[in-house]
Amino acid sequence: MDIIQSVEAIRNKHLPSMETGISLVPWTLPTIPEIPHWHDALEICYCLSGKGVFYFKNREYDIGPGDLVIVNNVERHTSKSYRGFTCSNLFLFFHPSTIEQLDFHLLRPFLFDRNRFTHRISSQLPVARDIGKLILQMQEELAERRPAYGTLIKSLLFHICSLLARHYDTETDGGWQPFYTKYATVRSGLAYIQSHYRENISFDDVAKAMSLSASRARHLFAEVMGEGFKTYLLQLRVQVAQRLLVQTDLSIEDICDQCGFQSVSSFYREFRKQVKETPLSYKKRYSAPCQQPEQCNASALFVSYRQISHF
Repeated sequence: MDIIQSVEAIRNKHLPSMETGISLVPWTLPTIPEIPHWHDALEICYCLSGKGVFYFKNREYDIGPGDLVIVNNVERHTSKSYRGFTCSNLFLFFHPSTIEQLDFHLLRPFLFDRNRFTHRISSQLPVARDIGKLILQMQEELAERRPAYGTLIKSLLFHICSLLARHYDTETDGGWQPFYTKYATVRSGLAYIQSHYRENISFDDVAKAMSLSASRARHLFAEVMGEGFKTYLLQLRVQVAQRLLVQTDLSIEDICDQCGFQSVSSFYREFRKQVKETPLSYKKRYSAPCQQPEQCNASALFVSYRQISHF
């Protein structure tokens, strides 16, 4: 498996299928948080058991059985289980285009004002129980794969998004539609970055992908993402490098090159800035055999929120 294939393999478990429009991933939160990250897909977490916590830029939410957490595809986040309360979940991933095909208004819960939005929906609310049942029904359909299961799963997804739109009607009222237009424009820029971060790209390239002038694109990118292009790109490159340091035997030079850094010195400088240690010490520390099995995969991906600049 070459370097690009190995990166894609890491992401593939989150990719919705063409037949159902979703990916439903059972996942136990580690006791040490993963790298703060984002997905190409929209995300709904349904907690099955245990206790955990989700971290966003300026917020955190405790979760327990029956709770839901709503995450869009531009907001960096991470999560963990509390020790002694292993948190098991079902993660539902789907692309915005799946919903847009039916009614783009159903995207409202995922296009929100960060200062007003509440990501967690308590298990005490009827809507959480209703959506939980629909997600479990999806899991059953995926397991049995009876005739027309793909169409039925899509209908369950539309039902879930309709319930979310109704629940978040007040929080997303007003300015969501202009934001949707901005988000749709920025999304083309994000797609370009995801495809070309290994190259020596400039913001002019991203602006061209967004069909905007560089000045307008820069303002719009920062408004939607909450951070600038350079910060976003460097954090993406370091995030990929962290995974490859632990999950492959590639040399530092190869990782530096394949993540888009122009020199080993610039790679080391940015890695130390974000992770607070060198790539070699990071690889040595997290590639060593784990003493606590439940932390083996998680520790390899750990970065403290306080260690990430501009997060």
